[in-house]
Amino acid sequence: MESSSDSDQEINANMVFMAQIKKVISDSEASSSSADEKISE
Repeated sequence: MESSSDSDQEINANMVFMAQIKKVISDSEASSSSADEKISE
């Protein structure tokens, strides 16, 4: 097993990553045209 600090950091990083993904998804649902611009960049 990893040390508790390593696993805590990994879990925290995953939570931040998932939060960012959810934000992108909600943004794309709110405005598909702006999402297309972000993807093409």
